[in-house]
Amino acid sequence: MGIVKRLIPPEMIPAWIPGQQTVDSSHLAWDGLTLKGYNYASQQARIPAMRDYMIVIYRGGRSMMRRRSGGDWKTSTVEQGVITFVTRCEESEWHWTNPIDVRHIYLGHDALLKTAEEVFEHDFSRIQIDDIVGSKDHEFAVYLDLLEMELNNQGIGDSLYIDSLRTQLCIHTLRKYAKISFREIPKDGLSRNQKKIVLDYIACHLDKALKIDELASQVGLSAYHFARRFKVEFGVPPHGFVLDRRVERAKGLMGNTGDRLKSIAVDCGFSDQSHLTRVFKKRVGLTPGEFRRRS
Repeated sequence: MGIVKRLIPPEMIPAWIPGQQTVDSSHLAWDGLTLKGYNYASQQARIPAMRDYMIVIYRGGRSMMRRRSGGDWKTSTVEQGVITFVTRCEESEWHWTNPIDVRHIYLGHDALLKTAEEVFEHDFSRIQIDDIVGSKDHEFAVYLDLLEMELNNQGIGDSLYIDSLRTQLCIHTLRKYAKISFREIPKDGLSRNQKKIVLDYIACHLDKALKIDELASQVGLSAYHFARRFKVEFGVPPHGFVLDRRVERAKGLMGNTGDRLKSIAVDCGFSDQSHLTRVFKKRVGLTPGEFRRRS
């Protein structure tokens, strides 16, 4: 029997690449997705076989970056706006000459495989993604900003938002870096019955943490197909629609009851009063207190 490699999760990477950690989403337990950030001094590091795919996005510093995996060194220059893609299950050696400020986005293999099967309507037993030493990729930079905003705001968009970002990250990775083929899917919305089922479910569970998988299962669709059809039907993604419904419910409670804002926040599915205030001000243009006084 062959020897099974021990695959290293994101939290164990500092044992191989020492640096100062600046960002960490581990405490939020995002499904299939982890965000970390580090300041690294110049060094040569051997990266073990990793459990997840790692996208390195450079935020500061300019350096020559070299990489090899059992062969010749590949060299590129990295700086702000450049990404490096490190695949899973493969040991590699890296060397950079100057200090760098980076963010790591880790994507789980199961999440990537599930997205491939749902989006491209094929069963994939293997997805091949090779290491990339340095590449310009504006999309990853955009997704990173959204993830950092979510991390700093401690869950404004809740699970629906993270599900959506993870799916978009997986789709972009598959389309740009993976060696697979796919076919486009027709752009249709939800049926009248599906629409009613979903709207009723959201209304009945608005005070709970809703996930895309949960909503999709109500109408027998995959998470990706549901999110796509939902946006076609309503013009906004599920997380935006749910936030709008929560704000509308909060407006009704503020105008018709004397409940404390803390209680209203919980009843409408916000994590706390400050979460309600941030979302409410962004969508209504007034704080909850100002809205209540005008009502």
